[in-house]
Amino acid sequence: MELSIVVPCYNESESIIEFHEGLSTALKNTKITNEIIFIDDGSKDDTVNKVEELRKKDKNVKLISFSRNFGKEAAMLAGLKHAGGKYTAIMDADLQHTPDVLIDMYKRLKEEINYDCVCAYKSSREDEKPIKRTLTSIFYRISNKVSDIKLLPGASDFRVFTSAVKEAIISLPEKKRFLKGMFSWVGFNTIYIPYMPEKRMYGKTNWSLLKLIWYSLGGIISFSVKPLKLIFLLGVFTFIVGFLNFILLGNLSNRTIILFVSFIMLSFGVIALYISRIYNNVLGRPTYIIKKKIGFKD
Repeated sequence: MELSIVVPCYNESESIIEFHEGLSTALKNTKITNEIIFIDDGSKDDTVNKVEELRKKDKNVKLISFSRNFGKEAAMLAGLKHAGGKYTAIMDADLQHTPDVLIDMYKRLKEEINYDCVCAYKSSREDEKPIKRTLTSIFYRISNKVSDIKLLPGASDFRVFTSAVKEAIISLPEKKRFLKGMFSWVGFNTIYIPYMPEKRMYGKTNWSLLKLIWYSLGGIISFSVKPLKLIFLLGVFTFIVGFLNFILLGNLSNRTIILFVSFIMLSFGVIALYISRIYNNVLGRPTYIIKKKIGFKD
Protein backbone atom coordinates (compact mmCIF):
# COMPACT_ATOMS: atom_id res chain seq x y z
CA MET A 1 0.00 0.00 0.00
CA GLU A 2 1.30 3.42 -0.96
CA LEU A 3 -0.53 5.97 1.22
CA SER A 4 -2.30 5.88 4.59
CA ILE A 5 -4.46 8.92 5.31
CA VAL A 6 -5.19 9.54 8.99
CA VAL A 7 -8.32 11.60 9.58
CA PRO A 8 -9.12 12.54 13.22
CA CYS A 9 -12.81 13.34 13.66
CA TYR A 10 -14.92 14.86 16.40
CA ASN A 11 -18.55 15.68 15.58
CA GLU A 12 -17.94 15.86 11.83
CA SER A 13 -21.08 14.07 10.60
CA GLU A 14 -22.16 17.03 8.47
CA SER A 15 -18.95 17.19 6.46
CA ILE A 16 -17.65 13.65 6.38
CA ILE A 17 -19.54 12.40 3.31
CA GLU A 18 -18.51 15.41 1.24
CA PHE A 19 -14.95 15.09 2.53
CA HIS A 20 -14.77 11.44 1.48
CA GLU A 21 -16.18 12.16 -1.97
CA GLY A 22 -13.59 14.83 -2.66
CA LEU A 23 -10.70 12.80 -1.29
CA SER A 24 -11.72 9.60 -3.10
CA THR A 25 -12.05 11.42 -6.41
CA ALA A 26 -8.60 13.00 -6.04
CA LEU A 27 -7.02 9.66 -5.13
CA LYS A 28 -8.79 7.77 -7.91
CA ASN A 29 -7.44 10.17 -10.51
CA THR A 30 -3.88 9.43 -9.37
CA LYS A 31 -4.37 5.66 -8.89
CA ILE A 32 -2.51 5.79 -5.57
CA THR A 33 -3.20 2.66 -3.51
CA ASN A 34 -4.50 3.93 -0.20
CA GLU A 35 -6.39 3.52 3.02
CA ILE A 36 -8.44 6.23 4.73
CA ILE A 37 -8.37 5.78 8.50
CA PHE A 38 -11.08 7.75 10.28
CA ILE A 39 -10.47 8.08 14.02
CA ASP A 40 -13.64 8.98 15.87
CA ASP A 41 -12.61 10.83 19.02
CA GLY A 42 -15.76 10.11 21.03
CA SER A 43 -18.13 12.09 18.82
CA LYS A 44 -21.58 12.95 20.17
CA ASP A 45 -23.20 13.10 16.73
CA ASP A 46 -23.63 10.61 13.88
CA THR A 47 -19.98 10.51 12.80
CA VAL A 48 -19.46 6.79 13.46
CA ASN A 49 -22.58 5.76 11.56
CA LYS A 50 -21.57 7.92 8.61
CA VAL A 51 -18.13 6.28 8.46
CA GLU A 52 -19.70 2.83 8.65
CA GLU A 53 -21.91 3.75 5.68
CA LEU A 54 -18.83 4.85 3.76
CA ARG A 55 -17.10 1.57 4.59
CA LYS A 56 -19.91 -0.38 2.87
CA LYS A 57 -19.21 1.53 -0.36
CA ASP A 58 -15.45 1.94 -0.12
CA LYS A 59 -13.27 -0.82 1.33
CA ASN A 60 -10.37 1.61 1.62
CA VAL A 61 -12.27 3.27 4.47
CA LYS A 62 -11.37 2.11 7.98
CA LEU A 63 -12.65 3.18 11.38
CA ILE A 64 -11.19 3.47 14.86
CA SER A 65 -13.72 4.64 17.43
CA PHE A 66 -12.70 5.75 20.93
CA SER A 67 -14.68 5.01 24.07
CA ARG A 68 -14.79 8.74 24.82
CA ASN A 69 -13.16 11.99 23.78
CA PHE A 70 -9.38 11.76 24.33
CA GLY A 71 -8.33 14.71 22.17
CA LYS A 72 -6.95 15.20 18.68
CA GLU A 73 -3.39 14.32 19.68
CA ALA A 74 -4.53 10.90 20.89
CA ALA A 75 -6.59 10.39 17.72
CA MET A 76 -3.60 11.15 15.51
CA LEU A 77 -1.41 8.75 17.50
CA ALA A 78 -3.95 5.94 17.09
CA GLY A 79 -4.08 6.60 13.36
CA LEU A 80 -0.30 6.51 13.04
CA LYS A 81 -0.09 3.22 14.95
CA HIS A 82 -2.58 1.60 12.58
CA ALA A 83 -1.26 3.12 9.33
CA GLY A 84 0.25 0.53 7.02
CA GLY A 85 1.25 2.60 4.00
CA LYS A 86 4.68 3.42 2.66
CA TYR A 87 3.72 7.06 3.25
CA THR A 88 1.37 8.51 5.85
CA ALA A 89 -0.70 11.68 5.72
CA ILE A 90 -2.68 13.55 8.37
CA MET A 91 -5.59 15.80 7.41
CA ASP A 92 -8.80 17.12 8.98
CA ALA A 93 -12.31 16.11 7.93
CA ASP A 94 -13.81 19.61 8.17
CA LEU A 95 -13.06 20.38 4.48
CA GLN A 96 -10.44 22.98 5.35
CA HIS A 97 -7.62 20.68 4.23
CA THR A 98 -8.16 20.09 0.52
CA PRO A 99 -7.37 16.82 -1.31
CA ASP A 100 -5.56 18.70 -4.11
CA VAL A 101 -3.01 20.05 -1.64
CA LEU A 102 -2.61 16.57 -0.16
CA ILE A 103 -1.84 15.08 -3.58
CA ASP A 104 0.63 17.88 -4.30
CA MET A 105 2.42 17.21 -1.00
CA TYR A 106 2.58 13.48 -1.76
CA LYS A 107 4.00 14.07 -5.24
CA ARG A 108 6.52 16.57 -3.89
CA LEU A 109 7.74 14.07 -1.31
CA LYS A 110 8.10 11.37 -3.98
CA GLU A 111 10.15 13.73 -6.13
CA GLU A 112 12.44 15.01 -3.37
CA ILE A 113 14.34 11.85 -2.44
CA ASN A 114 16.43 13.66 0.17
CA TYR A 115 13.36 14.72 2.17
CA ASP A 116 11.23 12.77 4.60
CA CYS A 117 8.25 15.04 5.26
CA VAL A 118 6.17 17.72 3.56
CA CYS A 119 4.28 20.05 5.89
CA ALA A 120 1.69 22.67 4.93
CA TYR A 121 1.83 25.96 6.81
CA LYS A 122 -0.80 28.66 6.91
CA SER A 123 0.49 31.47 4.71
CA SER A 124 -1.77 34.15 6.23
CA ARG A 125 -3.84 34.58 9.38
CA GLU A 126 -5.93 37.50 8.17
CA ASP A 127 -9.05 35.32 8.37
CA GLU A 128 -8.64 34.85 12.14
CA LYS A 129 -9.95 37.07 14.90
CA PRO A 130 -7.39 39.65 16.10
CA ILE A 131 -7.09 38.16 19.59
CA LYS A 132 -6.40 34.66 18.26
CA ARG A 133 -3.95 36.01 15.70
CA THR A 134 -2.10 37.94 18.40
CA LEU A 135 -1.96 35.04 20.85
CA THR A 136 -0.76 32.67 18.13
CA SER A 137 2.03 35.06 17.20
CA ILE A 138 3.03 35.38 20.88
CA PHE A 139 3.07 31.60 21.28
CA TYR A 140 5.45 31.04 18.35
CA ARG A 141 7.77 33.82 19.51
CA ILE A 142 7.95 32.51 23.08
CA SER A 143 8.20 28.87 22.02
CA ASN A 144 11.06 29.51 19.61
CA LYS A 145 12.87 31.58 22.26
CA VAL A 146 12.66 29.12 25.15
CA SER A 147 12.23 25.69 23.54
CA ASP A 148 14.90 23.30 22.39
CA ILE A 149 13.02 22.97 19.08
CA LYS A 150 12.01 25.52 16.47
CA LEU A 151 8.50 25.74 15.06
CA LEU A 152 7.64 27.41 11.78
CA PRO A 153 4.82 29.91 12.48
CA GLY A 154 1.62 28.59 10.95
CA ALA A 155 2.88 25.00 10.60
CA SER A 156 -0.04 22.59 10.77
CA ASP A 157 -0.73 18.90 11.33
CA PHE A 158 -1.56 18.72 7.62
CA ARG A 159 1.44 16.83 6.28
CA VAL A 160 2.73 13.76 4.42
CA PHE A 161 5.75 11.77 5.62
CA THR A 162 7.67 8.54 5.26
CA SER A 163 7.34 5.43 7.40
CA ALA A 164 10.65 6.28 9.12
CA VAL A 165 9.15 9.54 10.40
CA LYS A 166 5.98 7.73 11.45
CA GLU A 167 7.89 5.14 13.46
CA ALA A 168 9.99 7.83 15.14
CA ILE A 169 6.85 9.71 16.25
CA ILE A 170 5.21 6.52 17.52
CA SER A 171 8.32 5.63 19.52
CA LEU A 172 8.04 8.73 21.73
CA PRO A 173 6.46 7.52 24.99
CA GLU A 174 4.89 10.62 26.54
CA LYS A 175 1.15 10.59 27.24
CA LYS A 176 0.48 14.31 26.79
CA ARG A 177 1.60 14.91 23.25
CA PHE A 178 2.34 17.98 21.14
CA LEU A 179 2.69 16.59 17.64
CA LYS A 180 3.96 19.75 15.96
CA GLY A 181 6.85 19.79 18.41
CA MET A 182 7.46 16.07 18.05
CA PHE A 183 7.87 16.34 14.29
CA SER A 184 10.48 19.01 14.85
CA TRP A 185 12.21 17.10 17.68
CA VAL A 186 12.68 13.83 15.78
CA GLY A 187 14.43 15.73 13.00
CA PHE A 188 14.30 14.49 9.39
CA ASN A 189 14.38 16.78 6.38
CA THR A 190 11.13 18.66 5.94
CA ILE A 191 9.73 20.72 3.07
CA TYR A 192 7.32 23.48 4.10
CA ILE A 193 4.73 24.62 1.58
CA PRO A 194 2.31 27.55 2.02
CA TYR A 195 -1.45 27.04 1.84
CA MET A 196 -4.66 28.74 2.91
CA PRO A 197 -7.28 26.54 4.57
CA GLU A 198 -10.74 26.62 3.08
CA LYS A 199 -13.52 28.17 5.14
CA ARG A 200 -15.24 25.76 7.46
CA MET A 201 -18.53 24.82 5.79
CA TYR A 202 -20.26 22.97 8.63
CA GLY A 203 -20.34 23.15 12.40
CA LYS A 204 -17.81 25.13 14.39
CA THR A 205 -14.31 24.61 15.67
CA ASN A 206 -13.89 22.66 18.90
CA TRP A 207 -10.92 24.82 19.89
CA SER A 208 -11.92 27.51 22.35
CA LEU A 209 -9.52 30.31 23.25
CA LEU A 210 -8.84 28.73 26.66
CA LYS A 211 -8.13 25.33 25.07
CA LEU A 212 -5.67 26.94 22.67
CA ILE A 213 -3.87 28.67 25.56
CA TRP A 214 -3.52 25.44 27.55
CA TYR A 215 -2.45 23.57 24.42
CA SER A 216 0.21 26.20 23.74
CA LEU A 217 1.51 26.11 27.31
CA GLY A 218 1.69 22.33 27.12
CA GLY A 219 3.68 22.58 23.91
CA ILE A 220 6.23 24.91 25.50
CA ILE A 221 6.84 22.87 28.65
CA SER A 222 7.02 19.63 26.63
CA PHE A 223 10.22 20.74 24.96
CA SER A 224 11.95 23.09 27.37
CA VAL A 225 13.03 23.40 31.00
CA LYS A 226 14.00 27.04 30.52
CA PRO A 227 10.88 28.29 32.38
CA LEU A 228 12.20 26.49 35.48
CA LYS A 229 15.62 28.07 35.01
CA LEU A 230 13.94 31.45 34.61
CA ILE A 231 12.21 30.96 37.96
CA PHE A 232 15.62 30.46 39.57
CA LEU A 233 16.95 33.67 38.01
CA LEU A 234 13.86 35.60 39.08
CA GLY A 235 14.30 34.18 42.55
CA VAL A 236 17.86 35.49 42.70
CA PHE A 237 16.67 38.87 41.44
CA THR A 238 13.88 39.19 44.01
CA PHE A 239 16.26 38.11 46.77
CA ILE A 240 18.73 40.84 45.80
CA VAL A 241 15.94 43.45 45.63
CA GLY A 242 14.65 42.43 49.03
CA PHE A 243 18.12 42.35 50.57
CA LEU A 244 19.03 45.81 49.26
CA ASN A 245 15.65 47.13 50.38
CA PHE A 246 16.27 45.86 53.87
CA ILE A 247 19.85 47.16 54.05
CA LEU A 248 19.02 50.62 52.69
CA LEU A 249 15.61 51.18 54.27
CA GLY A 250 15.77 48.90 57.27
CA ASN A 251 12.48 47.22 56.35
CA LEU A 252 10.58 45.70 53.47
CA SER A 253 8.26 48.04 51.60
CA ASN A 254 4.78 47.02 50.54
CA ARG A 255 5.91 47.02 46.92
CA THR A 256 8.71 44.58 47.71
CA ILE A 257 6.33 42.28 49.57
CA ILE A 258 3.91 42.35 46.63
CA LEU A 259 6.83 41.50 44.33
CA PHE A 260 7.75 38.52 46.51
CA VAL A 261 4.17 37.22 46.63
CA SER A 262 3.71 37.64 42.88
CA PHE A 263 6.93 35.79 42.18
CA ILE A 264 5.97 32.95 44.52
CA MET A 265 2.55 32.53 42.88
CA LEU A 266 4.10 32.60 39.41
CA SER A 267 6.67 30.02 40.47
CA PHE A 268 3.99 27.72 41.87
CA GLY A 269 2.04 28.01 38.63
CA VAL A 270 4.97 27.11 36.37
CA ILE A 271 6.09 24.26 38.62
CA ALA A 272 2.51 22.95 38.75
CA LEU A 273 2.47 22.69 34.95
CA TYR A 274 5.57 20.52 34.99
CA ILE A 275 4.31 18.40 37.90
CA SER A 276 0.99 17.79 36.13
CA ARG A 277 2.88 16.64 33.03
CA ILE A 278 5.01 14.28 35.16
CA TYR A 279 1.89 13.05 36.99
CA ASN A 280 0.11 12.12 33.76
CA ASN A 281 3.12 10.17 32.52
CA VAL A 282 3.75 8.39 35.82
CA LEU A 283 0.14 7.16 36.05
CA GLY A 284 0.78 4.99 33.02
CA ARG A 285 -2.79 5.20 31.76
CA PRO A 286 -3.28 4.59 28.02
CA THR A 287 -3.39 7.63 25.77
CA TYR A 288 -6.71 6.38 24.37
CA ILE A 289 -9.12 3.44 24.61
CA ILE A 290 -10.54 1.90 21.45
CA LYS A 291 -14.22 0.96 21.54
CA LYS A 292 -14.53 -0.31 17.96
CA LYS A 293 -12.35 -1.02 14.94
CA ILE A 294 -13.58 -1.72 11.43
CA GLY A 295 -11.51 -2.70 8.42
CA PHE A 296 -8.40 -3.92 10.23
CA LYS A 297 -7.19 -7.51 10.29
CA ASP A 298 -6.22 -7.51 13.99
